[in-house]
Amino acid sequence: MKVAIMGAGIGGLALAQGLHKAGVDVKVFERDPSPRHRNQGYRIHISPVGEEALAAVLPDAVRRRVIATATHPGDLVAGFDSQLQVQFEQQFPVAGPDAVTSVDRYAFRRALMTGLDDVLEFGKQFDSYVETPEGVEISFTDGTSTSADVLVGADGVGSGVRAQLLPEQDVLDIGVRCIYGKVPLTTNVRELAPPPFLRGFCFASDGAGTGLAFGPVVFREPPAEYGDYLMAVLTGTNEVLGTSDDELFTMPPADLWSIVTRSTTSWHPSIRALVAAADPDAAIPITLRTCIEVPTWSSDHVTLLGDAVHPMTPAAGAGANTALWDAARLSKALTTNEALSTYQQAMTTNAQAAVTESLHNAERLFHISIPV
Repeated sequence: MKVAIMGAGIGGLALAQGLHKAGVDVKVFERDPSPRHRNQGYRIHISPVGEEALAAVLPDAVRRRVIATATHPGDLVAGFDSQLQVQFEQQFPVAGPDAVTSVDRYAFRRALMTGLDDVLEFGKQFDSYVETPEGVEISFTDGTSTSADVLVGADGVGSGVRAQLLPEQDVLDIGVRCIYGKVPLTTNVRELAPPPFLRGFCFASDGAGTGLAFGPVVFREPPAEYGDYLMAVLTGTNEVLGTSDDELFTMPPADLWSIVTRSTTSWHPSIRALVAAADPDAAIPITLRTCIEVPTWSSDHVTLLGDAVHPMTPAAGAGANTALWDAARLSKALTTNEALSTYQQAMTTNAQAAVTESLHNAERLFHISIPV
């Protein structure tokens, strides 16, 4: 069997590791020009579902690399108002030394690339595919092509594979924009940060549509490009942020971060101090998108995983973990000669629950109404 994976994101790389470990002829095609192209890391929560999936697909050496480059586990999730009054908090037992409960996305992806040098091919933008009785012919925008028995679209929320396979599938813009940033964890920042912000994921809100989340990223072994930091994420609609998409997505990073500063001028001094201590050149804007219904389809040669088939809001902390679940389930299907339809049915059922939970959570968290 020959498998072609479009996209070297978390789900695509996890699937490639599982197939490679089983001796399957697998290739990953990634549109980025190099593995270091997207070095804007941010914190991702890894749940027991994600940990179980990683254990299922990763060779021992790669698993050890993932553990080594993960972040130290936290023990708290908490919510605050803009003046740091506690709205809720939930404590968790501290995980063991080999647990992977949160990661930096860039460091995680690099760890998942371990041992895949001959599998990964960068600078390959998917264009189209044609199914044949024997498999699938895949074309790239550079004029080259390849063939495979199975094509896996793991190319994210804007998936070109999904666009051809499921042209009627709706991906909804929920109207919320995020500005991600980093606050380097200097000695001064560690002293001025509210203690809960260093223990786990914390979300503050003014109750009028503006939210600001903080998550500590304290590495076991940091990447070469940067060290420990607090992830900081401002959320709000265009109206709340006071900017259009045309402006937001063309702004220099420092101007983006000035929106965060402006949006929190009346917030607690400790929060304002953290915003002021951020690296203004690290800011990036994100549009939050989701599906409502996870689709079904019929194909013996083309399938999807992760955000390519079931994009969801981050409000349930389940997007990456569901993609890892997909990767482990699809790896099992492809290495046991199981029909793709069996994977697709299981994936749809599992992902729909996560999508629905994230929709409900997003409505409460972002003070919006999502049409369903």
